[in-house]
Amino acid sequence: MNGPEDLPKSYDYDLIIIGGGSGGLAAAKEAAQYGKKVMVLDFVTPTPLGTRWGLGGTCVNVGCIPKKLMHQ
Repeated sequence: MNGPEDLPKSYDYDLIIIGGGSGGLAAAKEAAQYGKKVMVLDFVTPTPLGTRWGLGGTCVNVGCIPKKLMHQ
């Protein structure tokens, strides 16, 4: 079930990053490599068909930053 009763009662993160663009994802990746628990918050306009982009921003998703950089 995915109702409100299934949500955690508390959250524990070392770092919360607002913005899932290339800078936010790079910061999250770096912090995670140091063993930090990271949450990335980003707004995507909801649609009945799901999201169109998700995290990464235009450069990561369209190709002005090589995807290999984000997957290393």
